[in-house]
Amino acid sequence: MVYSAIVRDHFTKPRNVGDLDSPDAVGFAKNEADGDQVQLQLQIRDGTITDVKMRVMGCVAAIASTSLLTELIKGKTVSEAAALTRETLTESLGGLPENKVRCSLTCIDALNQALDNS
Repeated sequence: MVYSAIVRDHFTKPRNVGDLDSPDAVGFAKNEADGDQVQLQLQIRDGTITDVKMRVMGCVAAIASTSLLTELIKGKTVSEAAALTRETLTESLGGLPENKVRCSLTCIDALNQALDNS
């Protein structure tokens, strides 16, 4: 399976791993088919995501997608983050093998849950 340089970079050096001291919102999602699990913690100030942390147990695509997602949403408003689509995430990764696209959905599900809880 061939992954883009962006996917390989985010997999080998994932960004924003860990926990926030006091998150304003937390989202969790699990891909039942593959077992991928994603937790996102958000710090939100005046409607803007000022910090984000992640914990992921999953495949290359799940880890890379979540890592990139944390970079894409940091500094965005809650409504801008909510508008992030699977297509945008996949394009930002430089594409994913078709059988791994579903793995990128797990982080979007976790994000949507966190935003619903904010």
